Amino acid sequence: MVRGAERNLALFGWVDRLGAAGVGLVRYLFHLIGLFYLSIKVVWTDRHLGQRDFLRQVLLQIYYTGVQAAGPVIALALAVGAFAIVEGVGGIGSLSGADTLGRMVTVVVLREVSPLLTGGVVIVRSVTAIAAELGMMRVQREIEALEAMGISPIRQLVTPRIFGGLLSLFGLNVLFNAVALGGGFLLARLLVSIPADLFFRSVLMAIAPADVVAFAIKTLVGGVGIFLIACYHGFSVERSSTEVPVAVSRASLNALIFLVLLHGAVSLTVFLSSGAAGLLGSVL
Repeated sequence: MVRGAERNLALFGWVDRLGAAGVGLVRYLFHLIGLFYLSIKVVWTDRHLGQRDFLRQVLLQIYYTGVQAAGPVIALALAVGAFAIVEGVGGIGSLSGADTLGRMVTVVVLREVSPLLTGGVVIVRSVTAIAAELGMMRVQREIEALEAMGISPIRQLVTPRIFGGLLSLFGLNVLFNAVALGGGFLLARLLVSIPADLFFRSVLMAIAPADVVAFAIKTLVGGVGIFLIACYHGFSVERSSTEVPVAVSRASLNALIFLVLLHGAVSLTVFLSSGAAGLLGSVL
């Protein structure tokens, strides 16, 4: 009887923890949506303050997130492009399977690898930096000083980082795709013989509307999400500088989880809507 009571208590405790985690997740998402709403709203409500300083902050964020990350993105793109093309050519042949090769490279590079790796680079470099910067500003009471001067911290600190980060992420994705296809092909050309016009024509023909939509969703929604998470955790710091590393860790981890879940959901949706699931089921 005592053991049964203990099992019931353990079960109720597990249910209680699960419910608390669910409520915490809903509250977390609600706060992120609220922060996004305010970051868009202040662009219109504070338009009388002028746009020069706002545009300056956006350009600075583009420089820190996009320009400074171009080198690592190019290196990753060359490696991924060369691997995908060489492995594809080695597996299906350079001429007889050009269409299949183009489709494989398009799916691997454009739809899957490019948004995920580029987002990972941005998380490592910019999400952690933004969370740490805003956290230290909270500790040093600089955000309170902005409010005392009548300056909206959302407009000054959050909105430029979202806009600049989103534009940077989109540009880095385009750069990754261009380098992966172009540079990867040139590197693969040294190892195998494949006509350039045949390869690039097969790649262009293989790009379906679903690929473009999936790329746009992963880039736009993913970019807004990870920068919102960075700003939210930076603002969550209270008074102590010891809270800053915790905020940085949570921001990077949550941004990575969000990015992976988003990519998985979009890829699964495209897979199910393309009829590939039915084909796979008929084969099995």
